[in-house]
Amino acid sequence: MDKQNLFRVNLVKRRKALGMTQEQLASRLNVSAQAVSKWENSSYPDCEMLPRLAAALNTSLDSLFGIRIKDAELDLEQLVSDEMMSTPPEKRSELFMKLMYSALCACKPGNDTVGRIHPGYENETFAQIKSDRELAISRLSPDLRYFCFLEIPEDGVNPYFGDTTNMVRLFRTLADQDAIDIICFLGANVRNKMISAETLSEKLGTPVEKVQNIIDRLDRLGLVWRVSADIADKPVILYGYSHSVPLTLILVLAKTITNYLRFMDPNIETWAHGAFRRPGGSQDESVPQAPWWKEGEL
Repeated sequence: MDKQNLFRVNLVKRRKALGMTQEQLASRLNVSAQAVSKWENSSYPDCEMLPRLAAALNTSLDSLFGIRIKDAELDLEQLVSDEMMSTPPEKRSELFMKLMYSALCACKPGNDTVGRIHPGYENETFAQIKSDRELAISRLSPDLRYFCFLEIPEDGVNPYFGDTTNMVRLFRTLADQDAIDIICFLGANVRNKMISAETLSEKLGTPVEKVQNIIDRLDRLGLVWRVSADIADKPVILYGYSHSVPLTLILVLAKTITNYLRFMDPNIETWAHGAFRRPGGSQDESVPQAPWWKEGEL
């Protein structure tokens, strides 16, 4: 594609990506809609207009002309660090999600546009990537946004599991609605607040014996911590929640799994073998494909 056509394609693509009509762009530049239409179909703007056009589209002239400059000295990590540190704390999560979404979209084969997360979605929408090297899933709806990424080792994720006994114990614990209620209650407490099993029982309407059993299981798994205290000369055990990040993510992802992930933006699938491996390192054989049409075959 020649530079003139590339400019026109990029101009139209950028304008539409911003949800802007020709009339709206023309109004920003104080020109006619016919002038914008000509730029997109048959002519260039005047040289003096080009910087104003790029500014109106919040992009660069390099991007409009399809020029990609890769600076070998560019320190990407430093740029991200500087941008994050200069962003107010209340805005950092929004910036983080934008960066992660853009990175995920860039993994899409044949993609040549910058992925820009939408401010809202009509439906519960996810983005995900499944390849032989990474897994990622992101929930995009603004009522609860997250991004989870897994870099797949060469020999798969299986060796990391090792002894899965405690994994089974965790999932058996979480399979009880009362355990979910206890975790949600403790997770709503402020930092370092301690509570007794009897108080939990009273607050949740759950028999104290069952609360104690669940708390003990969570304690063994390192999800709560305990201290002893003498109250009115009576020894009492108080429990505090560890505010475990992995456990919170497990619960959120469990809800994601049980929802129907119908709406994806984007859904990237380039995998052949996935994240797991056969015992001994052997790989499963590829599924044979149907042969293509022979020449002249009807």
